[in-house]
Amino acid sequence: MAPSIILLILLPLFGLQMMLVAKPTPQCCPLTGNVVKEAHHLLKTMGEPKFPLHCRPVNANISFPDSTLPTTAANRSQCPRVLWVVYKSLEGMWLTYEEHELPVGDGGVNWDEKKLDDFFNLQYRLQDEGRCLPSDVEASGLLSSYFSNVTAVIEQQDSAACGWEALRRDVIWVLKSTQQIHRSCFNLSHAHCKNH
Repeated sequence: MAPSIILLILLPLFGLQMMLVAKPTPQCCPLTGNVVKEAHHLLKTMGEPKFPLHCRPVNANISFPDSTLPTTAANRSQCPRVLWVVYKSLEGMWLTYEEHELPVGDGGVNWDEKKLDDFFNLQYRLQDEGRCLPSDVEASGLLSSYFSNVTAVIEQQDSAACGWEALRRDVIWVLKSTQQIHRSCFNLSHAHCKNH
């Protein structure tokens, strides 16, 4: 067999192999706005509407670093940071919940268990969606410090419920403010996700 015939046979096979290897990868989708909105609603309505008065002294120890979010409507270049803060806030709340017992009953929080379960189910979905978000080193340090402060308060028996209420209040604020100010950063549905 002549080398040119072998080449003619192998060339299409090689081209087919290259097409299979170079298949497009899915584009990373932003967090779904409707899911964030529902998570906000559940978190907001699962407990008392106002921050408990007896917990106000905890405010000195726990203050969400609002500098992690842009204060004006985000342009497209700010969206990764906005989405990352939402993602990390939800992740931090989940990890805190996993590592520390939620105090219930007298002296504890009175959160609706069904809404809490529904919230964490939505949160799990948002965590899955947000895995592809790029890290933000500056905001990461601020959030790490914040969650350390929350954990320190939660670990104290007499202030654990207040720590949880502060965490809930702050995540509500993150979800609300990002939906209001940075609405354009969220997808309304998964329909916007495309392949490259």
